[in-house]
This record gives sequence, C-alpha cells and structure tokens, in this order.
Amino acid sequence: MTGKGKMIGEGSTRLARKLPAGMVDASLASLATFTIGIAAANLLDVRDLGVYAVFFTAFMFATVLPRNLIFTPAEVTAVSRPLDIRMQLLAQSIRLGLPLAILGATTVLIAALITESLTEPEVVVALVATTGIAAVISPIQDHIRKLFHIADHSWLAAAVSAVQATVAIVSVTAMVVADVPAPWVPFGALAVANAASLTVAWMLALRVDATGGRPRLRFRELASSGKWILLQSLAPSVAGFIVAAVIVRLAGPEALGYAEAARIVAQPVIVLATGLTAVLAPRIMEASMIVDLVAAKRLQRIYLALVLLAGAGYLLVAGTSWGFNPMTYLVPAAYVIPGLVALTVVTNMFTAAEFLQVNELLGARLEKSLMVISFVASPILVAVSFTAAVTGAFARTLGELIEAWVRLGAQGWRLHQHYTKDSAESTGTSAS
Repeated sequence: MTGKGKMIGEGSTRLARKLPAGMVDASLASLATFTIGIAAANLLDVRDLGVYAVFFTAFMFATVLPRNLIFTPAEVTAVSRPLDIRMQLLAQSIRLGLPLAILGATTVLIAALITESLTEPEVVVALVATTGIAAVISPIQDHIRKLFHIADHSWLAAAVSAVQATVAIVSVTAMVVADVPAPWVPFGALAVANAASLTVAWMLALRVDATGGRPRLRFRELASSGKWILLQSLAPSVAGFIVAAVIVRLAGPEALGYAEAARIVAQPVIVLATGLTAVLAPRIMEASMIVDLVAAKRLQRIYLALVLLAGAGYLLVAGTSWGFNPMTYLVPAAYVIPGLVALTVVTNMFTAAEFLQVNELLGARLEKSLMVISFVASPILVAVSFTAAVTGAFARTLGELIEAWVRLGAQGWRLHQHYTKDSAESTGTSAS
C-alpha cells in the first residue's frame, strides 16, 4: 500500500501504539517552553513578566510567516505523497522557508516599540536579541519534527524534543548559576535548546531520507495555498499583539503578567492536544482528502475524548491553589487572582478542541474557509480586550474563550458542508 491510504487504514491497536510517540514529542517540546516560562515567572518581577508576555506574543507572531506560507503547505503536500518519499521534501522546504523565518523574526521590534516605556532599556535589548534568534530557529525545528510524524518516524521527533528539553533545562540552570541577567535567560535558553535540537533533527533527517529522485517543491505552488493559511494565522497573531498592547495600557503590565503566569500553568492542556494532533493530523487530512466521513469522525472522537477527559482532570488538580497542586509552588503568581487559572484551563480545553478541525479543513483544501473564519473570530478577541479596565487580567482569557466557541462552531459547520456536498454529488453521479 502506498503512503496515501496506508495510515488512514490503520486499526485502533496500531494507532494506539503510535499515539505515545506524539505525546512524548509534544510533552518534551513543551517542557522546553514550560522551563523558560517557569524561569521568566520566577526571575522577573510581575511588571517585566508582562513585558515578557508581549515578547512571547512576538515570538509566536514571528513564526507565522515561514510556518504558514511554506512549511504547512509543504506538510500537506507531503501527506499526499507516498510514505517512502515524504522526507525528501525537507531540504527544499527549509531552503524556501529560511529567508521567511529571518524576515519574520524582525517582528520582535514591534514588541520593543510596545514595551520600551514600560521597563528598563537593557530588558528590552535582551529580549529583542534572544527572542529574535529563537524565532528564526524554532519554526524550522518544528517543521522537521512534523515531517517525521508525517513520514511515520514519530519516535525520531520525540528524540529531537528530548534534546530540546534537556538543553533548555541545563541552559537555564547554567545561566542562573552564572548569574546571567534575568532578561537574557528565558529566550536565551530556548535559543540554545532550539539550536542544539535542530542540529540533531537535521542529522536524523539525513539518515532516514530515502534515496532516489527528489520531488520538486516550488515557491509559487506552496504560496498559492499558503497565502490563505498565512492570512488565517495572521489574524489571531495581529489580534494577540493588539490585545497585549490594550491590556498593558488599560490595566497595566502587571495584569498581563498575571495572565501570562496563568497561561504557563494552563499550558499542559495545549501540550496534550499538540501531541495528539502530531499523530492524528496526517490521518485526518487523508480522511478529508478522500472524503471518508467515517474515518474522520472516528479520529475526532478519539481526539476530543482524550482532550476533554485529561483537561477536566488537570482542572481538578491545578485549577485552584491547594496543598497538592505543585503549580502553586512553581508559578505562585498565577494564583494571585482567584479563578484566573481555572478559567484559562477551561479556555485551553475549548481552544484545543479545534486543533484537529483545522487539519481536517486543510486536508479538504479549504484554506480560504479557514481564513474567513479567522477574520471573523479574531476581532472578537480584540473587542473583549477593551474590557480590561474592568476585567483586568481576565480580559485576554475571556476573549480567547469566546473566540474558540466561534471557531469551533464555524469550522464544524464548514466541515459538515464539505462531507454532505460530496455525498450529494456522489449520489447524483450514481443516479445519472
């Protein structure tokens, strides 16, 4: 059996054996980000933690250009190719995406403009330098790991993330022991970890890359679909910048700092969803490509059941400050405002619920629909942020919750159209 259709035809037992690799990969990759978040929450005061939150938004924004214009379309293309040649797309996709990664990293300067009057100049300089470097390397490393999953080498992706997490922890520890100024530590450690893990990822990719002719990727072809994916991702990214700026101005950087601390604590829900998506995304894209509603529904049921059950369990453990909650000791700032962590965990559960839907729509080549939905939902997040004078640290989370509801409903409706339209066309063709 060729690559297309091989993974989608896997039984539950085989799929269950592969899910742990995705979970380990996402958990270890997020452990690196969690480590720098813990470092930021404990080394920076609440005001500078708010400044860090703006730069974290800039970091996520910087990865949008290469990831969505080149890397994601290349990954969708890989899913449509036979399994044994999927890794052969890697060198070309990185060559096309690297200049965009460098260009995207310049967006950290926007964060500098937003925060220059909120803290000391040396804090801004440190964050600009370290965030910029990390922003160039991160999307490339992520892309290699995703291709490992797509090419059925999920444990190699986990190995790369293991290097990233280990180096991040060692780097933070070494910097603290060496008394490196606090603003250089979080993104500085992440940059070192990403560089080390990218080196390992490239070496592993060379070992598994199949021999023979290399299918050609063209910038114009990738960008033709990538432009819609880019626009779809730009809307929430731009909204994130606006929301951070609005909250800082209306409620102060401290409010954004508390919200950032709560985001760090609630992150395990997103980690779980990312791990599941890493393994399930190629399969649901294939199901959507061939309009296999039964397979798509089965994958969605598995995904949503695991996300919601694990999210509810984590809410019970980490939602409030109590004696057996380790997060109260690791990130005490998150629990200063009662209810903030609990609401953020619930919000992340709804946000995570839409992840696999996005991949299903990409498989159906409905990038334009994703873009339209994003342009409808993201302004809601911005609108809610203007309540920050009243809602304070809750403003961002409330906006994200409402935004997630809108996306879930709209994406579900568009997928329903996709499957019912094809079914109707098939019936009509048969009848004729």
